[in-house]
Amino acid sequence: MRKFKVGIIGCGAIGTALARVLIRDRKLSFRAVLSAVSDKDPKQAEKLLARIGKKLPVVSIPAIVKHCDFIIEAAHPGISSSVASLALKNNKYVLIMSVGGLLKFPFNRLKALIAKTSGRLYCPSGAIAGVDALLATQTTKGLRRVRLKTTKPLRALKGAPYFEKHPFPVFKSGEEKKLIFRGNALQASRAFPQNINVAAILSLAGLGPQKTEVEIWAAQIAGTNRHEICIEGDFGTIRTTTDNFPAPDNPKTSYLAILSAEATLRKAFTTLRLGT
Repeated sequence: MRKFKVGIIGCGAIGTALARVLIRDRKLSFRAVLSAVSDKDPKQAEKLLARIGKKLPVVSIPAIVKHCDFIIEAAHPGISSSVASLALKNNKYVLIMSVGGLLKFPFNRLKALIAKTSGRLYCPSGAIAGVDALLATQTTKGLRRVRLKTTKPLRALKGAPYFEKHPFPVFKSGEEKKLIFRGNALQASRAFPQNINVAAILSLAGLGPQKTEVEIWAAQIAGTNRHEICIEGDFGTIRTTTDNFPAPDNPKTSYLAILSAEATLRKAFTTLRLGT
């Protein structure tokens, strides 16, 4: 049985969580072995290796793509499109966590790249429910509308490029939440690249980045990240709501997003694959 060499790009909270799964999951370890890591900060890479108790090569992104069979991007949306492109052009399997970065590709160019490769591109559903149902609607031309309403605490939104040109939310007395953005998934991914991967996965599974509607709300009180989705078409209406706790080591990431990535990784190497 072939054993896949896995390389992780990005050694933060998500990269560390996936490294631990590769090390500790016995069923997964029969098919995949963590072989190398990469990070723009070598100290971060060494910290990951110390946490998992392994001595592995810390290499460049091109070296990981060259020497590994399965590449995991868990770094930043600024590099996810180039990682996906390089991996697919080299016919490798690649799991992209920063899905919003893929929207840098023109939608048709991404489809053309996928059509030419013998590799595979994995995009976890992340912090939302309903992606399986949305994918099922692609069998019909009756999908009409996909809407996402995301509500996040203020601290999770700090540092977004959107606030370079727009004022950061200030709440008046009695206000609990405030609408700060309305647009499509492409615009949302550029304005909030580290906050709105869910908009990207919805757009890739449904109507595309320019036709997927997005609202982002800021909540005054720190709490869960809420994602409300409404999908309308000839099949009926689908509504889902998820209330996600932030990841313990990264408030900008929902804990469910990490669990979804772990499930996607297991699914890639198992025989039984449930869901659409």
